[in-house]
Amino acid sequence: MKAVFALVASLPTVLSAQHGTVGAHVAFGDYREVSSDLRYRGTGGGLAASFTFKKLGIEGSVTGLTYDPIAGSSGTASFKATQLDVRVRYYIAGPVSAEVGFVNRKMKPEFEAQSVGAVRFGARMSYPLGPGVNMGLRGGMLFGSKFSGGGTVSGIGALELGLNMAVDALRGRLRLTGDYDFQRIARTTNGGGGDVPVPIQQALGRIGLAVAF
Repeated sequence: MKAVFALVASLPTVLSAQHGTVGAHVAFGDYREVSSDLRYRGTGGGLAASFTFKKLGIEGSVTGLTYDPIAGSSGTASFKATQLDVRVRYYIAGPVSAEVGFVNRKMKPEFEAQSVGAVRFGARMSYPLGPGVNMGLRGGMLFGSKFSGGGTVSGIGALELGLNMAVDALRGRLRLTGDYDFQRIARTTNGGGGDVPVPIQQALGRIGLAVAF
């Protein structure tokens, strides 16, 4: 019985140390492959969720876009991209948290553009800009990259940078979100005369609305 009373007494403290969000977003993307001549722009949307408990945070999102070749691009066909992002962060000190996770981007038709999967390692810095307004900066490397059309990445040839912002409304129950992610992967393939550079680059912006609990 004493254990039950102790659990009930500690429940408000546990609940105050955790929170989560679930929401939807619209997305805008810029995708380039091999060179700037092969360039696409796309729009779409998706879902996102996050959960924080004390020093640990987990974020996940899935975003679907339809990419079309822009005027002057050497691309001739549109394609669909579905991207899954998962990030787990652990607070270290000050504004700094360590971050790990993975990214998986599937293209359809399969070989119209390169599908990519990789593990991410990096860091995040969070800053309160005012009551209910927070901004975050993150950066990291991608490791173990796999591509639908083959290829490799050597050294520190795959990186990503990001900026995100959240604004609380309705006493913190509603959250306006925005983020921008830039990713560049220095992919190479083995041609007849040696390694051939075929880099992949994507810039992805998302604006969303989430319910906090």
